[in-house]
Amino acid sequence: MPNQIATSAFSFFGSGAIKNLMDSIKNREFQRVLVITDGSAVESGAVKKISALIAKNKLVYQVYDRVNMAATVNNVRSAVDTARSFRADVIVALGSGSVMDTAKAAAVLLGNPDISDPRKLEGSNKSKKPALPLYLVYSSVGNARGFGYDVMLDDEAQRRKIECFDVNALADAVICDSDIFASSKDFAVSSLALIASSVESLVCKESWLMTDINAVEAIKIICENVKDAVKGTASAKDQILYGQYLAGLAVSNSSAGLATAMANALEAANGIPAKLTSALLLSSVMQHNAPSSGTKYKDIALAMGAKVSATAKPEAYRKAAVAAVDKLAKELKLPKAIEGLELTKDDLDFLAENVLKSTFVASNPKAVTKKKVIDLYKEILK
Repeated sequence: MPNQIATSAFSFFGSGAIKNLMDSIKNREFQRVLVITDGSAVESGAVKKISALIAKNKLVYQVYDRVNMAATVNNVRSAVDTARSFRADVIVALGSGSVMDTAKAAAVLLGNPDISDPRKLEGSNKSKKPALPLYLVYSSVGNARGFGYDVMLDDEAQRRKIECFDVNALADAVICDSDIFASSKDFAVSSLALIASSVESLVCKESWLMTDINAVEAIKIICENVKDAVKGTASAKDQILYGQYLAGLAVSNSSAGLATAMANALEAANGIPAKLTSALLLSSVMQHNAPSSGTKYKDIALAMGAKVSATAKPEAYRKAAVAAVDKLAKELKLPKAIEGLELTKDDLDFLAENVLKSTFVASNPKAVTKKKVIDLYKEILK
């Protein structure tokens, strides 16, 4: 299979980028805008900014703000019903990971009315027709996959994550406007989760030259700017947006790995944010994958600012890469474990079985057993 780069038709960055959203909507003569978002975007004031902008341009709009922390099958169904009732001719997604997943799935279903159940999107390219026009507006640090055609949905009934890969889910445009974008209290966790996605993209079996370049640069940009971005420095926040976009290009055009699979499984079953789990698991999963990582950990270590000699042996630069991750996590004052989560043996068995079914585990550079998955979960439950 040939390598590919698939992304949105256009991407806009920086202060004032939101103007490109309205220019495109007006140029394409859309009239009825459905804004899909969540409570955090309402609280930050981002929804108010977007609504005022749409109203100023004399367009009819409606806000659907009931997206959960993790996108669910029911979120998608509800958003589709709202869009149909409102007769939306374009969707604007405002938020981060879960909002983007909900909006992408809803847009695909609206363009393919023969698919009635979001669960039927599971797998690769299940839709045949273009989606309803879709614009993604980031208001916080989100999941790297949001920029691509991946869609992750929680199946509440089965407590598992549905993994969908559909080229029709690609957005018409992505807008990363630092005036809309707001740093949040979990900015540090989100940034380390983006590094985790980049690391997994870099070492996964589907990685290739272009995704490697994007992944390494994403790691470098995020590491250089995350501490200032956490403090609210505007220029650093802009750089994190670039890093997030590069991470998205990398992971959406290669794949992910074990940390992503474990994070998704825990989020679907127990409601723990995937970004927190992937951030906490990154160091341990890197140690597991190290023997199968080739020279990639040298690139990671250097991108994170570690000193690695040109003649360093694999064992040395692999340790340096893991140490750099641990050092950054400590500097960002991240927790070492998930507080208040108690899992029984049956819980861990259920999680591990779902992890092993994930397509991301098949992409992981090193094989993993059920026992190893359970042991890794236990490390973040101490």
